[in-house]
Amino acid sequence: MWKVLKQHPGNFKVREVRRIDAEEYDRMPYTYERLVSLVEGFKLPNSEKVKLLKGFLKSSRRILCVGVGRSGENAEVFSRFLRNLGFEQVYGPEEIPYVIKESDVLVAFSGSGVTTYTLETAKIAHEANAKVVALTSDPESPLAKISNLVIEIPGKKTLDYHAEDYYARQLEGVVYAPLTPMGTLYELRTLLFSLSFIGSFLGGSVEGWFQKILAGLKGYKPSQGDFQTLYQALPRPRSRLNPWTGKTVVVGEGFSGIVGSFFVTRLRHCCKPGEDRECYFWKDKGSVAVGSRDTVLIISGSGGHLPALMAEKAKAKGARVVAITSYVDSPLAENSDSIIIIPGRVIYRLKGLRSSYLPRNPLESLFELRTLFFLEGSIYLLAKREGITEVDMMTKHSDFT
Repeated sequence: MWKVLKQHPGNFKVREVRRIDAEEYDRMPYTYERLVSLVEGFKLPNSEKVKLLKGFLKSSRRILCVGVGRSGENAEVFSRFLRNLGFEQVYGPEEIPYVIKESDVLVAFSGSGVTTYTLETAKIAHEANAKVVALTSDPESPLAKISNLVIEIPGKKTLDYHAEDYYARQLEGVVYAPLTPMGTLYELRTLLFSLSFIGSFLGGSVEGWFQKILAGLKGYKPSQGDFQTLYQALPRPRSRLNPWTGKTVVVGEGFSGIVGSFFVTRLRHCCKPGEDRECYFWKDKGSVAVGSRDTVLIISGSGGHLPALMAEKAKAKGARVVAITSYVDSPLAENSDSIIIIPGRVIYRLKGLRSSYLPRNPLESLFELRTLFFLEGSIYLLAKREGITEVDMMTKHSDFT
């Protein structure tokens, strides 16, 4: 520790600041801690906007949640939790009805506010006199301008290098992708706001639930060994000099599946020019075959049911299996080559219950949230280790939808 004297009018205050050396800066525990700190550093929407959003949801015949890519995953999470609260006619981004009516509300997720599919869907809803709610980083965007309610979630609007990485880059003379590349800051903040908003239906304020969720995230600290386990298992990018590398297939159901899809999207971006990293979510359209060069990453808090069967099947095909689970003695763990333990999953013993169940209480999804932040931190450490810049990542980012 070191002490810094900070002068204030009429007095001095002593503030303790933790010294971070270069080795710790590159390690998972500090990376995870720093990511949580970055994501929490924004002003939540005020109570009036929260009240308006609740009013729109309660008064509408149907709730339509739209988004593309990782914003689409946020829309999917929001729609599923709303169903668990008792809202009956809720449609996720893959289920938007062909005809939008005046009695509907469209909740649109887009950090930029210009995503083609999301914006065009919002325009149709606007023309139908349906209510439009925008969750966006840009309150002046085309999406915001046609919305009845704008929930601003601060994020990154332009391609620049974040302040949190500035000093390390200057000291090391290395340029690499920042901790929250592209839309990451908006996506993670939107997810935490959405879950806090959902929690407020159960009692309490959005701010209170936000602090509870943050406390849950901070109550866990991944190890550097966890990152090493994951990194060593991931096949390297395919290139002209390395044409026979394998692929990564991520398996998960429910919220775990959404977290897995988040990871696949960003992992695909982690390449230098002339490289491609072959990654799939197991439910991607078309068949996904695995073999001896491949890694199957399976995310399941309980470690039972279908994920365990998929691990057994992947191993029979010769693939390497890495499990992220809460239980070291689970069937999934027993069928895996490597195990990363992340606590937080609550197991329900209900007849007929599938493993993909999303609970009503967001605090019962701490396993998924901790896993998401661990994987986001892993993307940063991977990019830094391999010298991948944000410009490199942008070349792999979708610019079509």
